[in-house]
Order: sequence, then structure tokens, then C-alpha cells
Amino acid sequence: MPDRTRPTAAAAPAVSRRSLLCAAGAGTLAAALGGTPVPALAAPDDGAPGFTEVPVTRTDRVTVPAGYTARVLLPWGAPIAPGGPVWRPDASNTAAHAGQQVGTGHSGLHYLPLGPSREGTRNGVLVLGHGALDPALLHPDGGRADTPERAAKEIASLGATVVRVELSEGRWRMARDELNRRITADTPVVFSGPLAEHEALDTGAEPLGTTGGSAYAVTPWHTYLTGEDAFADAFGTRDPSWRPRSEHEAYGLTADSARGWHRHLSRFDLARTPGEADRFGWVVEIDPFDPQGPPAKRTALGRLGHRGLVVARSLGRPVVYMTDDAHVYKFVAARPWREARGPSASPLDEGALYALRLDADGTGTWLPLAHGRTGLTARDGFADQAAVLLRARRAAAAVGATGFRGPGRPAVHPRTGEVYLPEAGEGGGGRLLAWTEGAMDHAATVLAWREFARAGQGTGFASPGGVFSGADGRLWITTDVTGLGRDDGREQLGNSALLCADPDSGRVRRFMTGPRGCGIAGVSATPDQRTLFVAVRGPGSSDARWGEPTAEDPRAVGNWPGFDPQGRPRCAVVAVRKDDGGTVGT
Repeated sequence: MPDRTRPTAAAAPAVSRRSLLCAAGAGTLAAALGGTPVPALAAPDDGAPGFTEVPVTRTDRVTVPAGYTARVLLPWGAPIAPGGPVWRPDASNTAAHAGQQVGTGHSGLHYLPLGPSREGTRNGVLVLGHGALDPALLHPDGGRADTPERAAKEIASLGATVVRVELSEGRWRMARDELNRRITADTPVVFSGPLAEHEALDTGAEPLGTTGGSAYAVTPWHTYLTGEDAFADAFGTRDPSWRPRSEHEAYGLTADSARGWHRHLSRFDLARTPGEADRFGWVVEIDPFDPQGPPAKRTALGRLGHRGLVVARSLGRPVVYMTDDAHVYKFVAARPWREARGPSASPLDEGALYALRLDADGTGTWLPLAHGRTGLTARDGFADQAAVLLRARRAAAAVGATGFRGPGRPAVHPRTGEVYLPEAGEGGGGRLLAWTEGAMDHAATVLAWREFARAGQGTGFASPGGVFSGADGRLWITTDVTGLGRDDGREQLGNSALLCADPDSGRVRRFMTGPRGCGIAGVSATPDQRTLFVAVRGPGSSDARWGEPTAEDPRAVGNWPGFDPQGRPRCAVVAVRKDDGGTVGT
């Protein structure tokens, strides 16, 4: 089991807005945030230490700097147990096969070491989320046949994968282990926290599973958190009398489902099982080291459809930063995690939930999502705190939280405590924000913020989706440009990329580019920073530049990583290592 070290305590309680601004340098922040353009971040001068930036690429391959090697690990369809069903290049694997293989739509991933020191850098557990799929690649007929088998295979291909991995002779491989397993929408789950026994979550049937998502984080007690940002795609109805209410619209729930599961499974029918959708959209906690323990949905953190998660600490209390499609949130646990954790108790079951408001003067405020406050009363449609948590996205808008355009996975700098947030923006733009909490305490309710970087033409990147900060403090920024059009700016960007940013100098460089049609969707590293794990999602999928795959030609956009002339592209994790065995990025 991992070495469970004591969390570092934060410094002090929150301070006033005025003293926060003085401490953070209000003049500098106001200049940067009052509308003054932020200069594009430059690549380092020739001869600067570190790696050589890779160029913009449009090829169907992964590109890394000279002196590095990227090897494929955990491709979609790989069997997770000895003797398990092998990958079939024609996509004829069944739903039963898919439940015993690595899922598709690779997204957030995290490496958890098994053992201290050197052993933990060579032997660990990878937890990988699966929140998206491409029917044209998943099914032999491109997903055209609307059958129960098709729905079952899609369910079995999403969720999460837990596998042990080990480094042997310079290469990472999946290892045989009882920890290896899949978690899907058919996996039994439990609810905990304020809504654990609430009637809104009681449909009369056993609670089942997660549809997976792009959000991911790890807790101080070494569990994995994921979100369910695309759960609305699973629900629909053929009942012509059904009409969406405001709570449905807030989460994108409509009669027309993107996946059509409701036509074969009544639990996904909004009219026949109206409460089932309320069971999705929560933070899901998975214990990678307990194969028998069911995943738990932590209701105290609110129902959001999370796109991003990261865990910080305040005097031993876990603090979870979260995003959804439009807002940024923070959950501050009531007690230190060592005191609150037990066989039937979680540190995430009790605490306070906030939504973020940023002001033009470079300050910000965390607004409590607490019943009875202005906008969250019974008159406003929130009968009690359970209603606030159940409709947390609507609650954030009701209290005046700032609306963001595609906020992604935030990161917390391990040394300074500064929080970095990507915002994808629109049309090839986007930016990275950074803020410091009052008195450098993650439980504070005031903060000072700035714009760290702005994407777009001339900067070499666009559509940032997530940030990962390793132990050395460098920032790894993922991008996904597949949804952009075919204008000149899109042509300049090439394929989606992984960037490396130095928070001290402000320099950003392109470290890796992915194959055609992909998004770079998640990053993790070994404790010694000598291996970087990167999730490559959706290679060969529909892309405005390259077209779209079809049942007749699933290789129309790309065919990475196998390049089988009779096969199809596959999502995968790649393990990136420096050829001399040194720290990645130096």
C-alpha cells in the first residue's frame, strides 16, 4: 500500500480584501486584469535549459522532443486480466468483452505508487477515466444498428479502468493483479453525505455505476475522484408528453439522447424512471486498492457534471476545487481528513460548498451555496440544502457566480499553493488564470487573481482543457483543438498538444503533439518525475480539418497507434521517458 504521509498544514485564516490586495500586489494585478492585453508567452531563448520545443504537427503520430521516447500503454481494448478477450481490429468485440478490457474515450488519469521511494516509482496503479466514445469506431457498423447489444457495449466501454503497471527494462507494462478491474454504469455504487438517504435519489432500484468523465483528482488518503460531465448523453425518452423542467435544462437533459440507451433500458428513460438522472453528475470516489469496495458518490460536493477536479489542503482539511461547463466551485471539508476518515465515514461527507465570483479589480470571492442566502431561499425554488446540492449548477448562477467559457481541470502549485485554471474559450482562444487564496489558505473566502497566459493566434496553442502540476512545480497544459473550424488560425495550430509552462518565468513550450483527431486529455507522473503518463483521447475521430471516420473507412482521419491496414485508431495512454533516464522536461 502507498505510504500515507501527513498532509502539510496551511498557514492561517482568511484576511480582509484590503490586506489581501496589499499582500498580493494590487497595482500589478489591477494592471494585468483591468483590460490591458497580456503579451504572448515566448519560447525560451536558444540555449535555455530543458527540452527542445517540438514543432506544430499535422501527422498521425505522437511527437516528443529529441532525447525522449513515448511508448503506448493501455490502449483501448487491451485485456486487463490474463486470458481476457483480445482486441479485435474490426471492432467486433462484444459488450461482455468490453467489460474485461481497457475502456475507450481515455480522459483523466492518475498514477498512485505502490510502496515508498524507488519502489513506488517503478510499481504503481493507474486509474483512467472513460467519458466519451465515437460510435463510428466502437461498432463494426459505425453504430448504425440501434440494438440492446450496441447500448450494452457502450456502457461497458465507459466509466473507469484500474490497473497495476510496472517498469521493467525501461518499459512500462500492465501487470497481472487482483486490483485490475473495470467500473461502468452497471457497477454497484453507494451514495454518501447529505443526500445519502434522500428520496430524490431513491428510484426503488439498486444504485448503479458511473458514465465516466474528464474530471479527475487524487485525495490525500490515496483514492481517485472522477466526475460525470457527459451523463446527459445517456438519458432521453420517446414519451411525447414529457417536457423538460428547468433542472433538466440546466444539465442538458433532453428527450433526444446522444446515445439512445433509453430505448433499451428503462433506467435511462427520463419519463419512465424520472429520478435516475439525479443519481448522476456527482463526484465519484474510487479506492484503487480495494477491489471489493463500491465506488461512492459524494453528495456534499454538489451535483454539477464536473469537468475538472483537484484536491488541496487547509490545516489537514481537504479542499476540492471543481469546475463544470460554466462555473468554478470549492468544497471545504469540515474536519481534517485523518479525523474524519473511517470504515463508514468520508472526509468528503461534511463541509461547505462555494461558487467563485471574480471581480475586475483582480480580487475574487467564494460565495457560499447555503440554503437561506439571497437567491437560495424557498421562494427562489430551493426548499432546503438538499435542493441546493441537487441543483448546484443552478444555485451557482442564482448567487451571482462568474460565468466561464469552458473551464477545465485546475491545478495547485505544490510550493506556492497558487491555483491555475484553464478556460477553453471559443474559436481557438482560451486562457489560463491563476489565483492566490487569502493568507495562502485554501479555505479562505477571498482571493487575488491574474491572467497567466492567453491562447490564440501567435501563441502556438488553443483550447486549454486541463493543467497538471508535478512535484517540481512545472505546469503541464493539455489542449484539444478537434472542435475548432478550418480557418487560418486552426491551420496554424496543427494537432492537439501538451504544453509545459514554467510558472516562474512565464515561458510556455510545446512538449508533445498528438495524432490526428485526438485531444490530449490527462497527465500524471511518477513521484521521481522520470515518467510522464499522457492520455490520448479519440485519435482518428471526427475533426474539422481531416473529416470523419465511417463504418466503411474507420481510418479516414487516422490510424494511430497500430496502423493496421484492416484496423482502426485507438485511444491510449503513452508513457514518456527521457532516453538518459532523467527528469522529464529538463
